[in-house]
Amino acid sequence: MSSDPTAVALTRSPAPTAAAVDGAVEQALALLGDPLDDLGRGDRVVIKPNMFQRKPGFITSPDLLLAVARRAAARGAEVFVAERTHVLKELLDGSPLHRYARVVSFDDRPLRIVQVPGATSLRVPIAVPDIVQDCDFFIGAPQLRTHSSVVLTNAMKNLVGLLPGFTTRIVHMAGVEESIVDLNLLRPQHLVVCDALTVIEGNYPMAGHSRPVGLVAASRNAVALDTVMATVAGVEPWELAYLRDAARRGLGPADPGLIEVRGESVADAAFEIDRAPAVLTPPREGIHLHADTACPDCRRWLAAALSLLHDELLAHPGELTIVSGPMERLPELRGQVVLVGNAMYEHREAGVYLEGCPPRAIQVAGLRHAMGREVSEAERTQFRVPGRDPESTDGLSWPAPEELV
Repeated sequence: MSSDPTAVALTRSPAPTAAAVDGAVEQALALLGDPLDDLGRGDRVVIKPNMFQRKPGFITSPDLLLAVARRAAARGAEVFVAERTHVLKELLDGSPLHRYARVVSFDDRPLRIVQVPGATSLRVPIAVPDIVQDCDFFIGAPQLRTHSSVVLTNAMKNLVGLLPGFTTRIVHMAGVEESIVDLNLLRPQHLVVCDALTVIEGNYPMAGHSRPVGLVAASRNAVALDTVMATVAGVEPWELAYLRDAARRGLGPADPGLIEVRGESVADAAFEIDRAPAVLTPPREGIHLHADTACPDCRRWLAAALSLLHDELLAHPGELTIVSGPMERLPELRGQVVLVGNAMYEHREAGVYLEGCPPRAIQVAGLRHAMGREVSEAERTQFRVPGRDPESTDGLSWPAPEELV
């Protein structure tokens, strides 16, 4: 079998059992000429899943991780399964995975200051766990999900989870789309094994729901894999700005016509994923929205936030003005005011300010606060209120890292 580095293997698991998943992974790797044969005895292998949330179904399949780790260990490799919070330790407690791999949190590892080569957003040195740089073979094991800001999250965006603890915030401050590509430049993936056995769809990460699909995909190239899986899920690859940017920077092909798909055909594997809301319409009069100049990511974030808070906005007795996007002068501000996105920085004293491009899901708490709703102390750290001493954090507690999505 040819070792074309951009080929993508698609296989189907006939049942949600460990044996069936193992068989689907075995078939996918064989279709690629088994990339794990590149491993040497003693090589350090890191497998990076999506495993930072406790909500049932919102994790990479432990059976898929077991299948990959067991095969890497059989080649004599030292295998680690690593994620940015301690949640994966809870989720994998008692798993047979421990026979083949060490389960570690990036938050427990020593940090190394690195400069991302060729970065366009993460242009300042950042701290990454030592194991990210030191491993000989890096495997991504993402779960396919919709995303309320970047449309779809899979192999490439999974690398945001390389940053430990609260430092993922820097990605939103610098700009998510280009930062995703920067992180893939920093730590290229030798292999991606994608969990589409169960996908997450709808208004994720603000809400969302799981759906069984039964697919496994694999590739040596993260861009190619994301391109094919977007097409399988009914999303045009050109809709994903980070794929367009990755292709421009030479990380891989974002054109399905340039990618060889092996195993299941795209047509046979295809399904229509339920996307996050995208219609940017205020739910009633008195909710004033000014976002014509906002970037696509911030507009999608706002659409998702309005959908999530629909009932609360209808029940809110007063007026509310939401502003996003670059503008020299603010529009007429009525009632409480919320400013969304980095472009609003110069106007930050005019209302509740949510920084980021786009903000994170947890920052929707700023809209609730503006409506007079109660928010937790942890959520209160995620937005700025005019007139408050920016250096004061008295009485505030940080959110759990798994909430920072």
